[in-house]
Amino acid sequence: MILKVSFAVVIFSIFEMILLSLSVYGHASPTTYNPQQNQLFQTIQSIPDKLTIVFSETPELKASSIKVTDQNNNRIDKNDLSLAEPEKKLSISLDKSKVQAGTYTVNWIVLSKDDGHITKGSYIFSINNNNNSSNKQQQQQTNISNQSLPTYSKSFINNNVNITLSISPYKIGNNTFNLTAIGLDGKPVGNISNVFLTFNNPDKGIGPIPNTMKQISTGNYSSNGNFISQPGNWVIKVVIQRINAYDINQSFDIKIQ
Repeated sequence: MILKVSFAVVIFSIFEMILLSLSVYGHASPTTYNPQQNQLFQTIQSIPDKLTIVFSETPELKASSIKVTDQNNNRIDKNDLSLAEPEKKLSISLDKSKVQAGTYTVNWIVLSKDDGHITKGSYIFSINNNNNSSNKQQQQQTNISNQSLPTYSKSFINNNVNITLSISPYKIGNNTFNLTAIGLDGKPVGNISNVFLTFNNPDKGIGPIPNTMKQISTGNYSSNGNFISQPGNWVIKVVIQRINAYDINQSFDIKIQ
């Protein structure tokens, strides 16, 4: 009996030490971005000369990277990644001669010097370039063409909830994402605390790009942004957190020409 109790105490102590070590050593996660996530610049001249990301742990420069690409997946950075070690800040220069109005994707991957773990992620920023005199005419033409673009709408029943995701105008760049959650009794689901979207393009190594939807009314949520930054196959993962119920996880596969 004494041996059994001692063995249990030893196992518990080892388990406690493992939990403690996991809590002490975290991953290298971004704390600040410049440009910021989803930031919209009005002119090309207003974007910074360098893109910087500050992390919670010190990155290993030789095993880390930042890539900034346009809507055609062309790099617009100068591939000169540098590290300011006391600040835990990675920086890369932007080649403004390659920059035009549009949406840009930032893909980063970091190896932490502190715990040896690898983390990665993506985010976007956009440029309007309103100083261009032809931009207003181009925007008018874009608005007209948007009227002829198809919208996306698809539904799944998951955990007795009918989830519908719609995208308008369903194109590269700025879109509005609407989600409805209706119970099988036809009533909006009222015990939802949060709805999260993550955007991934596995073919081009983009993602996850996270977003939190805003509640419009009971069972209705909406979000707006340039999360679909390039053509291709995208996976939009939806997580619906519910009070006193399990989370609902659902993926939507879309293709943007």
